[in-house]
Amino acid sequence: MGTDADKVTRLRELLPATAAGIYLATADQGPLPAETAAAMREADDWELRVGRAWAGRAEDVAQREEEARAVMAALLGTDPVQVHLVAGAEAALDLARHANVARDRILDATALVGVVPLDVVSLEADAVILAADRWLLGPEGTAALWLRQRGLQAPGGRLPRSALIGLARSVGWLEMYVGLDWVFERTRTLAARLRQVLAAQPGVELLETGERPALLAFKLTNWTAEEAATELQQRVFAILGAAGDTARLRASVAWFNTEAELDRFAAAVTELASHTPATLPRRPRIEVL
Repeated sequence: MGTDADKVTRLRELLPATAAGIYLATADQGPLPAETAAAMREADDWELRVGRAWAGRAEDVAQREEEARAVMAALLGTDPVQVHLVAGAEAALDLARHANVARDRILDATALVGVVPLDVVSLEADAVILAADRWLLGPEGTAALWLRQRGLQAPGGRLPRSALIGLARSVGWLEMYVGLDWVFERTRTLAARLRQVLAAQPGVELLETGERPALLAFKLTNWTAEEAATELQQRVFAILGAAGDTARLRASVAWFNTEAELDRFAAAVTELASHTPATLPRRPRIEVL
């Protein structure tokens, strides 16, 4: 058996986007597994050749949906009939309202699913929203809604066939190949490690992120978020999430990050925090060929 580092190296090869830089934007959009992209491409190529009106297509799409609901249900510890697949978190919220779930009984667990074990049945909610294109590494715009109420049919139709295939492949890959217990433990350890390092640095102010254990929001003295994000991208190829304001930076940690790249990121943040944009020593820009 290989070491933990060997496993990370092997899995990162199956997530090509992790080679583009220090990927810290999973809270906004997770990287797509190569296996998922290949399955979706194969599905699209098939329909490019034969069209989208082949005999049995409706039954095939229904089966693909059942497969995707099943892997999501296994992840959430629930019955597949309570899992509804929709095109994005907003659609999930609309469906919850359509089911007459009170607003204070709807929980958005997007920042938790794929980060910590999640047993939706035990939660104090009647509806749970889950964006699947973040830590679950699903296709863009895929989401799910768990409803305590059974038997509701989602309005607006199904997700596209290739998206259903991709969602099932990504979540199944995490469950059966990567291993969820390992994912949860490694994500927790890495996020705590980076949080501890940044919290100890003068000029770095960690901000409360509530129930989002893998997301770090922070400010740097004398830097706007845009200035700092640009500098971090140029210095260590940090790929950060959008904070939505001019002062706050957002870094989300995932199991596929390495200790070495998080150390490089923390060192770069520390260097920026000890300077202003005017006093920061300039470095030659690294050109990627």
